[in-house]
Amino acid sequence: MVDLFRGRKWDLVGKRNWWFLLSLLIIVPGFAALVTKGLNYGIDFTGGGFITYKLEQPLSAREAASSEQLAEQITRETGVEVRVQIAGDTTRGDRKDQILVRTLVPKGASAAEEILAEQDRKITAVLEETYPGIREVARDMVSPVFSAELMANAIWTVVVACIFILLWIRFRYFDFKWAFSGVVALVHDVLLLIGVFAFTGREVNSPFVAAVLTVVGFSVHDTIIIFDRIRENLRLRKGSTFAETANISLLETMARSVNTVLTVVFVLLAVYLLGGATLRDFTFAMLIGVITGAYSSIFNASQLLVVFKLREERALAQRRAAQSARGRAVARGPGMAPSQTTARPRAEAPRSAAPLRPERASAYPAGNGEEAETEPATESERADRTTHKRVKTTGKRKRRF
Repeated sequence: MVDLFRGRKWDLVGKRNWWFLLSLLIIVPGFAALVTKGLNYGIDFTGGGFITYKLEQPLSAREAASSEQLAEQITRETGVEVRVQIAGDTTRGDRKDQILVRTLVPKGASAAEEILAEQDRKITAVLEETYPGIREVARDMVSPVFSAELMANAIWTVVVACIFILLWIRFRYFDFKWAFSGVVALVHDVLLLIGVFAFTGREVNSPFVAAVLTVVGFSVHDTIIIFDRIRENLRLRKGSTFAETANISLLETMARSVNTVLTVVFVLLAVYLLGGATLRDFTFAMLIGVITGAYSSIFNASQLLVVFKLREERALAQRRAAQSARGRAVARGPGMAPSQTTARPRAEAPRSAAPLRPERASAYPAGNGEEAETEPATESERADRTTHKRVKTTGKRKRRF
């Protein structure tokens, strides 16, 4: 396979501020839509009703694919906001002979069961005109209490997943900076995905939570691949800075990231276009999340790690410079100006003093820290000295044996 990125001279790390700015420009509109419009919560989070209808004759493939048109018809004629799904009886083969209708109950409604019964009556009247012989087989109600608990569990699921990922990366790389950079990329993906759904007004339901968790796992997987390559190159490239090593590692793993994303995107596009309305919101969330996860791994997590490491290198250089300055100050001595030298001028002998008689140094200086003795002046002194040395040497030999 041809690698279009390895060996390139692209400075991805040098443009990290531009990548951060691009992420900010994408997140800010979604965050503004989240504050102003809010999320379009589905029945799973707001409460509502599930009504199941049974048809006498199974629907054709063309009729089964028109669930969105049927939902629009019911909403237009009854004033009830619904979502329609065409299902089948799995025990009898691929028979599309069931219609699942989900209705929304207004928030704060005290008589939810009565409201659902009235909605059921209107929807049944419309479906009987379109599909004669249709009958209702089940009706269930999702209470607001259960939906609030489900929403809290969904939020805690995402938070706990991010915490465990943080701990795992910290344990794997023995540095909190790596873990923090990876989790920031995850938070970036989640915020961007939520912002896109708030901006587009798509329904947020249980499949959306599943898509968020899948995106989190995909993003951290791609981030760890890049981190592993950076750590490997740090051992191989001892003379390079961390920024240079990170840039080379990104170019070496870019082909792997792009190829993985493209293969997943092609499958998701096929599911989005041909999978039907029930999978469309989930597939849309996966498409946005997969692309965002690959982008954040390359242009957010790695770049943020470079920022931390550059600050660490600057702090280390400043500490070394300070230690070197302190060492020079100690060498100069207290109270001395930097321009002064430590050498002192040699004292000159007084001119009026009489010249001293130089003493001859011994040809055999004393060892073991003893001072050297002067050369004796007379012949008798030299003979006594020689005898003393012989006796001393003989004593040492006797002690040795």
